[in-house]
Amino acid sequence: MIKKFYQSRKSQRVIVTEVLGNQVPLYGGIPRLSGPKDHLKSVSVPLNLTFLVRSRAYILGRLVKPKFYRNITCEVILEGNRLGKHHNLANSCIYKA
Repeated sequence: MIKKFYQSRKSQRVIVTEVLGNQVPLYGGIPRLSGPKDHLKSVSVPLNLTFLVRSRAYILGRLVKPKFYRNITCEVILEGNRLGKHHNLANSCIYKA
C-alpha cells in the first residue's frame, strides 16, 4: 500500500513499492511443478501480474476531486531455483493509461 502524500502541482515524484504474493494460484503450472525436487531447478512458469494504481488530486481545496487510474501489466517468469526469492519487476512492466 502506498501512503498518502502531498505533492505540489509542478513537481514530480517516483514511488517504489513492493508487491507481495502468498499462495498465488498458478493455473496450468501445477503439472510442471509436480515431480521430484531436483526437477524444480529446471522448471520455469510464466506469470502475468495485472494491477490498477488509483490516485486522486484535490483542486481548489477539495471542491474538485479528479481521479486517475493506471493499469500496469508485468510479465514474470518464475524459475524453480528462485521460488520464494525477490524478483525485480523494473524492466518487465508495461504502463497503460
